Amino acid sequence: MLAFTEAAVRGEPLDDLCAAVIGLVGADGAGQAAATIAAFSGLVRVADGTGIPIDDGLAAVSVDLREALGLNTLNGAATTDLLRATAGEFRDVDSLWRD
Repeated sequence: MLAFTEAAVRGEPLDDLCAAVIGLVGADGAGQAAATIAAFSGLVRVADGTGIPIDDGLAAVSVDLREALGLNTLNGAATTDLLRATAGEFRDVDSLWRD
């Protein structure tokens, strides 16, 4: 199931993996697995596209990574407090919606 999930998210060919999943959980189970993968993939894309802020814990541990990847230069970064804060200095996430 993990190989099927990873291949689906990466857009890789699924023919052999579909057959294996059907063999394990049947056609209905394989359909439900595919629908679940699609739903989670879609939810992540919607969250990313709408600029939902990351939580304090992830924000704190990703300061260096976001800088190294240049994520702070993306347009969406300008709408978040993450650019004005460093590790350990993040405001309550709920306050981002009130200010």
